[in-house]
Amino acid sequence: MQDHDNLKEQRTAEEAHLEGAERQASRPVLSGSFPPQWREGVYQAILRRRDVRRFRPDPVPHAVLARVLNAAHHAPSVGFMQPWNFTLIANRVTREKVQDLYERERIAAAQFFDEPRRSQYLSFKLAGILDAPLNLCITCDSTKAGPVVLGRNSVPETDVYSTCCAVQNLWLAARAEGLGVGWVSILKLPQLRAILGMPPHVVPVAYLCLGYPEEFLEQPELARAGWRARQPLADIIYYEVWGEHNHPDWPALDRLARVASFTKGASMKRIIDVTRRIQPLDEAAMRLARERHDQLTKPQGSLGRLEELAIKVAGITGLARPRLPNKAVVVLAADHGVAVEGVSAYPQAVTAQMVQNFLGGGAAINVLARRAGARVIVADLGVATDLPSHPELVGKKIRAGTRNLAEGPAMTMQEALAAITAGIEIVEVEIDRGLDLVGTGDMGIGNTTASSAIVAAITGRPVVEVTGRGTGIDDQGWQHKVAVIERALHVNRPDPADPLDVLVKVGGYEIAGLVGVILGAAAQRIPIIIDGFISGAAALVATELCPSVRDYLIAAHNSVEQGHRIMLAHMDLVPLLNLNLRLGEGTGAVLAMGLVDDAVAVLDEMTTFGEAGVSQKAEAQQDATSLHT
Repeated sequence: MQDHDNLKEQRTAEEAHLEGAERQASRPVLSGSFPPQWREGVYQAILRRRDVRRFRPDPVPHAVLARVLNAAHHAPSVGFMQPWNFTLIANRVTREKVQDLYERERIAAAQFFDEPRRSQYLSFKLAGILDAPLNLCITCDSTKAGPVVLGRNSVPETDVYSTCCAVQNLWLAARAEGLGVGWVSILKLPQLRAILGMPPHVVPVAYLCLGYPEEFLEQPELARAGWRARQPLADIIYYEVWGEHNHPDWPALDRLARVASFTKGASMKRIIDVTRRIQPLDEAAMRLARERHDQLTKPQGSLGRLEELAIKVAGITGLARPRLPNKAVVVLAADHGVAVEGVSAYPQAVTAQMVQNFLGGGAAINVLARRAGARVIVADLGVATDLPSHPELVGKKIRAGTRNLAEGPAMTMQEALAAITAGIEIVEVEIDRGLDLVGTGDMGIGNTTASSAIVAAITGRPVVEVTGRGTGIDDQGWQHKVAVIERALHVNRPDPADPLDVLVKVGGYEIAGLVGVILGAAAQRIPIIIDGFISGAAALVATELCPSVRDYLIAAHNSVEQGHRIMLAHMDLVPLLNLNLRLGEGTGAVLAMGLVDDAVAVLDEMTTFGEAGVSQKAEAQQDATSLHT
């Protein structure tokens, strides 16, 4: 009961914070707080700051440079000591000396890495000393404020710490001005002091390259190269004492950080309400299911993943012996503006034609769903043409297809929220009809292009690694498709820390709708079988929005689309099947329904050793021993 009460208190605290985030956009600005536009600017500078290595030769205007230096000079410092100085270096000869020092140290540092990491390290461009029009050395002089500084006696290093604040101020101000900054740390300080004529007590804290960049990367360069990823916020927050990641008096602040950035207005309220109803798996039901499995007439663990699957379903449903008689696959259809770029082997008209085929019961999803005992729900989220009315067609059209993501955002924020809400509404209607297990499906020419862009944006993996051949394009078509996605990411610059921003800029209406289906089903403890690549892209967005939803997902299969494996690994999901499928429609999801059904049937219908009068392993050994005495 204590654990339950603690969880309840934690959820209550978290809900209060969520409600506060939701109200933030509409409440009056408090005294001392910035207007919304100012706040947004501060956070955008922080989140979009990058360590720049490649610069254009354009000079930095003196007025811009003065503003940036003034921002650095307004950094906080302990005891208001202001220990920093800024040394500007434009002279080519001086910079060549620094470049030579850097090259020597770069080669020496390579010896600390083993292959293949050493070769990767040497391949990186880690400095723009000669490329940038200006270098800047920010130093710390601990003598500037005298021998005694208020607040420095206990921690003498606070002079260096204060100087680091000046570095950060300069970096953020530079980003706001469109300037790039690159920190060159592979330098020996005594030699650098000698080159710049600095006295020995002065500490060069940061040697920076400053100028207009060739581009601001969407991901930090080392993250994009797979050298090191940004740690999850949840892993680095401790509550009250070191190492404590969970505390009954604290909400999950990592989740609140995400939700706060998603609060775009009143239309977000429904989605927030749904996400906060998504509970952790029921540990008590899982324990009972596991104990029962261990007593069934078989060696423990001998049914492998079927046992794991049944226990997971028990945790999702809260039932120790779940059964799933009512099944449905939700197939959402929408067109994509990027189809005009020629990224598919089929014309856009196929989307509407296939919707008609679904409604007529003649598509692969219809055949497989009939065999699985699942009803097929077909919804129009954004088909480009007007479809004839049909009693089985759910009309939720947001717009007649998305915009061309290669030229700008695929949709508006309000359209994305409307599509997610539509998905929630669709699955809630099915739950009211009776639903125990739901699969996700899709239809939309061009949707593998949008899905590849989503995966690349969120995971930081190169486009060539996450882009497949979709409906069967040839080598030339694939190369063109990769180029289109790279252009879309360059034009839109989706923020990987904000999954809604990714969805808006490079997503699709059916993908957004499936995000809603996933969230809505998880909120009511319905297991969700994720189909292939497009459904996986929706699941990726959903899990970034609400990490706890991952526990409700069952990956149906491993698609031929190469990005599918990457997205599944990112979500830590292991697929049930590997059949070289690439059709979509939800076909893989309904094929996997049989396995899920089998898993829970074994748990519920098999007899235990006690019920069947069969000796268990230990008992059999004991009986055999008795026979020989």
